Amino acid sequence: MNMKDACKELEQIGWRIATDEVGDKYAVFDLPDRQVRIIPDIRRIRGEQQLAASPTLSTDKFSDVCAKIRGRGTGYTPLVRAWKGIKFKVPEVQIEHVVRLSDEAIDWAKKQDLPAALLEHAGLPTNAPGARPIWHLAALVILGDVSKLRSYRSSFAAGDRLDFVNYVTPDYIERAEKMAESGET
Repeated sequence: MNMKDACKELEQIGWRIATDEVGDKYAVFDLPDRQVRIIPDIRRIRGEQQLAASPTLSTDKFSDVCAKIRGRGTGYTPLVRAWKGIKFKVPEVQIEHVVRLSDEAIDWAKKQDLPAALLEHAGLPTNAPGARPIWHLAALVILGDVSKLRSYRSSFAAGDRLDFVNYVTPDYIERAEKMAESGET
């Protein structure tokens, strides 16, 4: 089986297939309160095929708040990432392997504790690298921690960036604070 066939099989069992900005196919499965996403991969290794994916999950609310903090449209932002991916090595990938990959990814997503993930992001330090500062601010918004966001805005106004990465501007903090105050998420 090739990737095109695997994607068709995923569609048959309820996944939506899309293409990201670099041309990779990914699959999305909507659960009632969360969305699981995988980037399936099939490759040949030493005469066998390997089917693999590393699931992530998010909620519409978390992704939307992250986008609003950045001041840009919409987009998917993972709330939880699987530390260990799903991987099968078989002589030839068959439909049952694709179904098993799907089942394992959905099962993993259902077992994730969304409130705990939000608390983890809310507890990140302000000097966290990469996209983590956005996740931190979004978690504070969703949890309604207006006082912490106000203290961040006051620190920024006083010239103390609290070691946030450079791309986090006062606008980011202000947007987060306004969303938390209004309950708009």
